[in-house]
Amino acid sequence: MEIRLLAFESLGVRSQATFIQTRDATIIIDPSAALAPRRYGLAPHRREVERLIYLFDVISDFLRESEVIIVTHYHYDHHDPARFIDPELYRGKRLLIKDPKNNINVSQRVRAHRFLSIVKDRVRSIEVADSATIVIGRTKITVSTPVPHGEDSKLGYVIELCIDDGDTRVLYTSDVEGAPLQQQIDFALKCRPHIAIMDGVPTYLIGRGYSYESLKSALNSLMKLLEVSELECIVYDHHAARELNYMETIASAIERARALGKRIVSAAEFMGLEPLFLEAMRKKLYMEEPISGIEMLKSRRLSLSYE
Repeated sequence: MEIRLLAFESLGVRSQATFIQTRDATIIIDPSAALAPRRYGLAPHRREVERLIYLFDVISDFLRESEVIIVTHYHYDHHDPARFIDPELYRGKRLLIKDPKNNINVSQRVRAHRFLSIVKDRVRSIEVADSATIVIGRTKITVSTPVPHGEDSKLGYVIELCIDDGDTRVLYTSDVEGAPLQQQIDFALKCRPHIAIMDGVPTYLIGRGYSYESLKSALNSLMKLLEVSELECIVYDHHAARELNYMETIASAIERARALGKRIVSAAEFMGLEPLFLEAMRKKLYMEEPISGIEMLKSRRLSLSYE
């Protein structure tokens, strides 16, 4: 199995775009990316926009080569409604999606309708994936029931994935924000992954958008996942990596991982790259070069009639 982490916070943007190739299938998960509209009271910096544009090109290249596309929910850092990705790249693909009508909040229902109206005449098939098991040759994709996006369902629901090619199992949690809820970690433990691609705790929101109780529960979930005997590595990124010192919050888990001969790393480190936490560095970027990237961002958006 080949795993390519295409775009994550430690790679410079908000995303969890992931490409997986097994002997039976080429799969891309959540092929999109985004930037924080405001951080530290500042709009995206020029360097962030440049990085976003570059990574959309990377995502597009892997989308072109993928046979199966999975969309775990309808936030813009997980799906792109023809803003930056040419919808023609969906043509002939098999599209597996989070149910756009059930266990979904109003905002995501609207976004799902818009997205599906764009791709429905291009894809080969659209399949609601919630709770499904999809078999492609020896590759099995097991999909969770819808679970809350974080500590409650205010932001809607997501689906988690377990991809097994017979030799390696990969867990993809989507946006569970560290898995503070039992139903979120139960699916992860049942997967018994060798590699877990995990959306961590949004430490920058603790105390104002994420509770200390949920932080405690999420750390407990992380410890449980480390005890899975097959586990080799946890990629701990996405929401967590919006602060430079986010790994300090899980220092006890990192120590436990080392004791077990396992790793907890950022997406960049997993790919053998230096982390590039541009959102967390936004204030510093403006101090070094006070140039907004908003106009560059607007100019790059596709001139299509889907707005």
